[in-house]
Amino acid sequence: MAISKEILHGEPQSIISLIYANRNIDSIIFNEKLEAIQKNFEGRFHVIHILDDAPLNWQGPSGLLNPEKLRELMERIPDWGIEKTQYLMCGPEGMMNNIDTILAALNIPKDKIFKESFVAGITHKKEVVVEAESDSKTAAHEVTIIYDGEEYKFTVEPGKTILETALALDIDLPYSCQSGLCTACRGKCLSGKVKLDEEEGLSEAELSEGYVLTCVGHPLTGDVVIEIG
Repeated sequence: MAISKEILHGEPQSIISLIYANRNIDSIIFNEKLEAIQKNFEGRFHVIHILDDAPLNWQGPSGLLNPEKLRELMERIPDWGIEKTQYLMCGPEGMMNNIDTILAALNIPKDKIFKESFVAGITHKKEVVVEAESDSKTAAHEVTIIYDGEEYKFTVEPGKTILETALALDIDLPYSCQSGLCTACRGKCLSGKVKLDEEEGLSEAELSEGYVLTCVGHPLTGDVVIEIG
């Protein structure tokens, strides 16, 4: 979402084709916003949805995004030439391996392919906050997010991350990998305490300054305020 917005607004001559695979309609994050962007940037932004579990009235492609299905969907994308096209992929490792194989068969140069993996390396993690850690598993806490001139207040239930809860409420916060590696969801915790499941993406200096990652962050107290951007 963030990359698409930046390109559409900052590169007037660029065109984006997005193949977006989801389990079902309810799991499509930002579905309504993507439809609005297609209308606002008609001819420059095209989304191809594919659902693993499609309803009976579904008019689009369905099934697993296997190599055969992916080749079929890529045929719908305009061919602007290798020199003018970049390929970005993000998702489960198996899906990205399939895409890699197909792009190699199409003789796409590796310098035109960009990947973001959901797979984190094995690290010895320490908790950003250890106080009241058990409370995050048993109690819900209200969180305030300040982003892009807006303030959002919502309650994060036990076991849920801050970003996961915001997305379920259709709050358009920045994110990408959702595994604590890319730092696209980074924000500064102005008050309260947050526990991170993964802190590999943040430096020691960032951690000491109070920066957190909403995609792997759980509020430990009810006064958490995070400023993003």
